[in-house]
Amino acid sequence: MKHYIRALPPRAEFFIVVVGAFGYFILGSVIAFFYPTPQIPISNATLRFLLVYESVVLLALLTLLRLRDWPLSHIGIRPTLMGTLVGAGLAAAAYLAYVAVFLVAAILSPYVQQIADERAFVTAGLDLALIIAVSVVNPIFEEVFVCGYVISALMGRRGFWTAVNVSIGLRLAYHLYKVRSASSASFRSDSSSLTGMRAPVDSGLSSWRMRSSILSRS
Repeated sequence: MKHYIRALPPRAEFFIVVVGAFGYFILGSVIAFFYPTPQIPISNATLRFLLVYESVVLLALLTLLRLRDWPLSHIGIRPTLMGTLVGAGLAAAAYLAYVAVFLVAAILSPYVQQIADERAFVTAGLDLALIIAVSVVNPIFEEVFVCGYVISALMGRRGFWTAVNVSIGLRLAYHLYKVRSASSASFRSDSSSLTGMRAPVDSGLSSWRMRSSILSRS
């Protein structure tokens, strides 16, 4: 088995890693994009499934890559104190910017505030330990493969920009459901406009939500 794994061509390895890491999420995202259903609030059961699924897949694929002599440092697993501090600072800045933009949007458009008040994004009684565990595993899982592996695997053969664009394309593919949600919100907001002034404002806010959804983490 070890000899067979090491003998796999690079394309087969790339296919196995990408489909193994993101195939399930891309399939669900595409289905949600073309056949949208009401959003299901995040529950403890949702978090448990995500934690178990991503932990198992992460270990399996990292084992595969180690058997193929991939240094972990080549896929971004090289933590440093400075890098950790910079990452924490960027995360805090991004969150504060998100909150600031949402508050401005809620002031400019009552529709944004209405959606925030009416839509239940999470269920009551979420387990704090479970939230912390998912908050650690999920970003490691996603960034190790969609950035670290994909860019490293393609950059030497296809060039930097191709590698980056493929990485962005994968991230978009498993976030398509957010694009559909933002587009639907834009349509409803424009349809309910009472004046010609409100439509451009709501449309602009919806476009911002779409772009931030594409670039954000799930």
